[in-house]
Amino acid sequence: MTRYSVLVGLLVALGAGCALAQTKQPATAPAPASGPAAAGDPAQTTATYGDWVLRCVQPEKGPRICEVVQSMVVRGQHQPVAKVAVGYDKNDLLFTMLVPPAISLSRGPTLGAAGGATAPHFDLAWRRCLPNGCFADVAVGPELLETLRGRTEPMQIDFRDAGEREVKLPLSMRGLVPALDALFKEPR
Repeated sequence: MTRYSVLVGLLVALGAGCALAQTKQPATAPAPASGPAAAGDPAQTTATYGDWVLRCVQPEKGPRICEVVQSMVVRGQHQPVAKVAVGYDKNDLLFTMLVPPAISLSRGPTLGAAGGATAPHFDLAWRRCLPNGCFADVAVGPELLETLRGRTEPMQIDFRDAGEREVKLPLSMRGLVPALDALFKEPR
């Protein structure tokens, strides 16, 4: 899977015109339905694992592309304010985030324990912004993978919006371990 494939998949999934969640508006991750992602589209399948979805696409040419994805929505809204995905970029496993383009590039986002706990944190790097969203990612090395697989409490993604206000998005760990297990069983 190329970085471009992960980014395009997240961009299409997020869509245009999302409102950015502020610190005062907690986000939650819904449990999407299982089954084909689009009616009549046998080239894409999904399987739900708690708050995570394993999504696989079979392009007309090339290998099957799979990733685990979580959508974050603000309570009372249907449109996601952010998406995260774990998938392969060639042979490297990446944790990728997509948020609407109203962000500050003054510092990259971080992934860590919610509430400022002392667990390790991981720095993501902004990669690109397109009209529909901005992408940041970090390679999933042994320490991050161990953290993701070992946590039961939510993690948190922190970044700044265009007005330099802190944005804190909770990231549910519910279902991530079985979703990752299913991802690792998929051929690449």
